Amino acid sequence: MKQKGRIILTSVLTALSVLITLGLCAVRVGFVFVDHLVFDGFCYILWALFIVNTIVLFFQLRGSILDNKLYNKIVLIINIVLEVVNIACIAAFLIIGNDDLVDYLYVSFETLPYLAAFYALLFFTLILPISHKLLHKITACVVAAAIVISAVAFLFPAGGFDFEAAPAVFDTGDGYHIVFATNRDSVGYVKLGNEILWDTYAGRKESSRIHSIEVSYEALDNNEYSIGAARAIEDIAYGGHLGKEITLNAGVFTPCPEDDFDMTCITDNHSCRPDWEAIGADADIYVFLGDISSGVYAINSIIDNLIAPAGKVSGGVKPVIYTLGNHDHRGSYVQALLDSLDFGDYYYRLNVGKYNFTVLDSGEDKEDENYEYAGYNAFAPYFAQQIEWAKTLQKESGYNVIITHSPSIYFEPDGQPTPMAEIMRNLGEEFVICGHHHSAEYVSVENSITGIATYICGAKADSHEIVYTRMHFNGGIIDIKSQNTKGEIINTHQFQLTLAE
Repeated sequence: MKQKGRIILTSVLTALSVLITLGLCAVRVGFVFVDHLVFDGFCYILWALFIVNTIVLFFQLRGSILDNKLYNKIVLIINIVLEVVNIACIAAFLIIGNDDLVDYLYVSFETLPYLAAFYALLFFTLILPISHKLLHKITACVVAAAIVISAVAFLFPAGGFDFEAAPAVFDTGDGYHIVFATNRDSVGYVKLGNEILWDTYAGRKESSRIHSIEVSYEALDNNEYSIGAARAIEDIAYGGHLGKEITLNAGVFTPCPEDDFDMTCITDNHSCRPDWEAIGADADIYVFLGDISSGVYAINSIIDNLIAPAGKVSGGVKPVIYTLGNHDHRGSYVQALLDSLDFGDYYYRLNVGKYNFTVLDSGEDKEDENYEYAGYNAFAPYFAQQIEWAKTLQKESGYNVIITHSPSIYFEPDGQPTPMAEIMRNLGEEFVICGHHHSAEYVSVENSITGIATYICGAKADSHEIVYTRMHFNGGIIDIKSQNTKGEIINTHQFQLTLAE
């Protein structure tokens, strides 16, 4: 093979190796199962092999340019075989797990700067010093352009400054949290009449993209409100300043009626992008039952899969309830999710007329030691903490309903009812609204692991379609209808609640 052909071939293989390494980082979410089935550490070895493979290819490229004996056909064939096999593996993961593609991209973005620095080091140390003068000039122009573009993008970010998610009003039992998002770091506020409530922590205005402002029931119910934000430009100890300010009039907030109301339940949307406004369709209260995505890997995952959908279905003028799903406890941005919503505890009680809703965080669905969690989970003490809280609850008169993600309430490895289930039964809870099992079905008391009747409210069907559930509450009777975004009815049921004295 002539020198020019060798250079072209090894250049193409080197570029492919770079992309494959990035791909392996991205599909690490899927490879975790292979890692467990083959042997612990298999994926890291595979990733390390491709790093080494890339270094070898860079040396081969250097050898091809210099036309020396470093070029080796056997090594070249091995590289080609490895790359074909791994491209096939990555393609298979992307086809099988296409629903998680956005999460794969978020994971790869986290590693991209490190990989870019590594490959740049190889290029500038091995290739550029021996390359043609034209390549020197091209490289200089590319580096200069990158510096200029980076500086301009930092000073004048594309897209300007605007709201990324309209407000959603979450009911947390003690009051409301008005939550919205901007596309840049900013300080946010809610305006009620002449009163301005800032997003603050210990007296300090929060500078972030997601804002959560606590408002009392009395202050918001049946009143008009607006939101605003000022872009955070410079934050220094002596001075600094804010930038452009934006505002949005949300409208008059309408609390849920005490009876004869409609509840729309959305669960396991897993990054789905349906027509949220159509799903909203004039319900009186909305419930997000968790698993907003397969993992919380970025701020955008929180905005795109919870805050924006909640704002769209409710229009910002109807209450929303949110309970964490097991996948909402996974990923490097879980803490950002909990902090940005700022609910305090994610288990609580709230009342709508005679209806008492107990919201529980059902946490993860496997033992803390499960390989999927990589040692990050410690739900046993967290469950114990919720149980102690539940023991302090008093039996209330009215209709008692549980809202949670998993129908088993908490994971029990032996398949037996959890201590929380017994506490809930003793409190008179007789109906569970939940998700998790990706179905739309009623589970009777006899078939329920908790001994409490349950309705599972649906799940994502594909990237733009979801099965959701509409419940009409009237006089203790719940008329239930599950349907997809095409309007096709999946299941119906009616349940009669008992009025506790």
